[in-house]
Amino acid sequence: MAYGNKVKFHYDVPVYIKAQLAAAAKKLNMTATELLSKTIEEEYERVINEKKTN
Repeated sequence: MAYGNKVKFHYDVPVYIKAQLAAAAKKLNMTATELLSKTIEEEYERVINEKKTN
């Protein structure tokens, strides 16, 4: 679902991962969805940069 420039993802994530995400996100003052989206974006950038250097 699109919200302006943001895309809201609905992840099918195991319960134990959701608990870890929620705990980490709480420490960072974020929501679990924001943290997961940020992590995915950072990994995507890392992979793209890695492909450019190879």
